[in-house]
Amino acid sequence: METGDRNPREPGALTRSRRALIGDAARVGAVLAASGPVASLLTACGSPSAHRAVATPTPAPTTAPTATPDTRPITIAITGDIMLGRSVGDHIRATSDRYPFNGVADWLGGFDLTIGNLECVVSTLGAPQAKQYTFEAPPLGFARVAAAGYDIVSVANNHSGDYGKLAFADMLRHLPDHGLTPLGGGMTLAQAHTPVIRTLRSTTIGLLAYCQIEPLSFAATASSPGHAWLDPALMAADIRALRPQCDFLLVFTHWGIEYHLSESAEQEAMACVAIDAGADFVIGAHPHVIQPSSSYRGKPIVYSLGNFVFDEMWGEDERRGHVLSLTVQGSKLLDWSLRGSRISDYGAPVWVS
Repeated sequence: METGDRNPREPGALTRSRRALIGDAARVGAVLAASGPVASLLTACGSPSAHRAVATPTPAPTTAPTATPDTRPITIAITGDIMLGRSVGDHIRATSDRYPFNGVADWLGGFDLTIGNLECVVSTLGAPQAKQYTFEAPPLGFARVAAAGYDIVSVANNHSGDYGKLAFADMLRHLPDHGLTPLGGGMTLAQAHTPVIRTLRSTTIGLLAYCQIEPLSFAATASSPGHAWLDPALMAADIRALRPQCDFLLVFTHWGIEYHLSESAEQEAMACVAIDAGADFVIGAHPHVIQPSSSYRGKPIVYSLGNFVFDEMWGEDERRGHVLSLTVQGSKLLDWSLRGSRISDYGAPVWVS
């Protein structure tokens, strides 16, 4: 066999192949070395052990802007008795507008919070109870009250139970469907004494409502629906429990003697109990006439706002009512005033001042 035909398996041939590979590797290395940073990067990427962290700019820390609290004052309106039964209910069924609130709804709707005493039961259920006057309003009444700008209605009065517990519970179920929150009533005693708390802008308002007018059977029990009875010890306990939860605390009471133009000693005593416990403002209804305003320990008391919507007038005093308006900022009562109203045709109120 000639030299040029040596078997590649022989030792001499293997040695030459290794020398060729080594030479090729040396040439590649020289090229990479001459290529500078690019070559170095490629070498590192080709070898896991050669990976190194590449510095990246650290973003400057950002601070989320803090929302500025809205400390603007809030406004509240509170009206007296709203009775939507009897002839008022008949006219509600016969109309398609905002009756009986056509003349007052725009003003009432301009407040941050509007409250009234719903002096009837709104339902189609139940049967009239054994008492002289019973007021049941048609379900259309819910929409009329809501359209007038009301947010909260007190059911702590001597007519909310006129058609029994079934109708009262039916009303409680349907009020929230119309954006109306019941105050001073519930499916149990505990619920009836539960406050309504509303935070508007940066002011938290707390509200409680009570009835001191018989029949006592309309009051809630531990296991049956009804309103919150005005028991001074329970009221004081409710107020003390609510006080730390709100900036400004309102108590809405159903009390006094019908058609008396002055408050009674009992009203005065109950107002003092409420304020001593922590109430900032006490407001009353039920006498169907306006009663005076007063104060105790610097806290205002309005003993009776009178009628707002009603259909039976014994004289001019029963036609007239007051609507309370308050301006509150945090725990401060900045201003309060009473606007006069008068009941005109078919129980509908209009402004007189």
